[in-house]
Amino acid sequence: MKTLKSILSTLTILPFATPQSNLAAHIPNEYTYLLPRPFNNTFTQPFVDTNTSNPTVSSQLSRARNSSFISYSPEFDSILGPSPEVRLTASSPHPFAFEGGAWVPELNQIWFTAFLNPPPGYLTILDIATSKTFRPNLTGPAADVPINPNGAYYFDGLVYLTSFGDTTTSPTIVSIDPHTYETREVINSFFGLPLNGPDDVTLARSRTTGYPCLFYSDFFFAVEGLAGTWPGPQEVPNAVYRYTFADESLQMVISPLDIQTPNGLAVNRDNTLLYVSDGPDSAVFGQPYNSTSGTPGLYVFDLGGVDGCTPMNKRLLSIARQGFVNGIKIDDYGRIWEIEYEGVIVRSQTGKVLGVFNVVDIVGTDGPDVATGANFALAKDELFIFGFQKIYAVKLGKTVKTWY
Repeated sequence: MKTLKSILSTLTILPFATPQSNLAAHIPNEYTYLLPRPFNNTFTQPFVDTNTSNPTVSSQLSRARNSSFISYSPEFDSILGPSPEVRLTASSPHPFAFEGGAWVPELNQIWFTAFLNPPPGYLTILDIATSKTFRPNLTGPAADVPINPNGAYYFDGLVYLTSFGDTTTSPTIVSIDPHTYETREVINSFFGLPLNGPDDVTLARSRTTGYPCLFYSDFFFAVEGLAGTWPGPQEVPNAVYRYTFADESLQMVISPLDIQTPNGLAVNRDNTLLYVSDGPDSAVFGQPYNSTSGTPGLYVFDLGGVDGCTPMNKRLLSIARQGFVNGIKIDDYGRIWEIEYEGVIVRSQTGKVLGVFNVVDIVGTDGPDVATGANFALAKDELFIFGFQKIYAVKLGKTVKTWY
């Protein structure tokens, strides 16, 4: 595959003039739970496609379909500010912007990975200041190991990257020095058994030991039908695993009985909460819910126990309205940002939807997957939405993310 070069594109900056502009739609929160009868919609269509017996309500929802931002609350309005800006930051003829979304603050870079159809996928870096993208030349003992990379997370001076592997190289998790690109394997097996396919990775610092602990979601990716990744056979259960640096121990900490197909992961700023999403195949491929298909839920666990890194007290925070919850980020205020098929959803700490960045309007619907987008990044007062062949940046009205 050719080396990817950045193609910098610029769009006219769009003003947030009034609620009646096509940039923003304001929908009463009441509509999310109380509508005029009769009404109809399906799981495979976004909420704003709902039809009701009230023409005014139906028209208000319909107009939101073509709006970049859908607000259900004053809090989301304050995030947007009076003049949010949308711009096309980078583009490529290849679907280069899919997963990852790790912000490296000291370099002001976003690290992201390519869609894996066709493989191999690859790692790309966006320099925020210049809007230039480039593919790093990895060095070190594991430079050739992260094949078909996917999830990424920045922690304590290193970028941690998951890899689905290929037909001859089993999946792995590596660490990369963002200054030198020195790459080292961190985890590649469980007592001699290969990993299934680590999808996402996040790290927390134990409040008990002071040492970091690494969590990754592992599921057998080959069942989703993308050729060229690790073919198995599957040797370990789909689960969330944890590696504790203090005692060098790899353990399953969330079993498939708790979460069927773990996907997105995130930890809050205080290292007290772990968020995990469930992405059953039925939801991934846009099929209606049934009693045996699993739940496209977003779960939250307390982090405690003797090691300070044991997920405890599982509770369901929310379910995806359409599709499933994919990329997850927690902002400075404890709000949960995650991407569903409707767009980038901003939720309160209790799970309430505050607003939506509508990827159908911002990115379009020409992505090669069921979803228009799979992940994003937050960096200070900007949101970067990955749209396969395009990256859009949204300038917000306030700083929302300053830590990693």
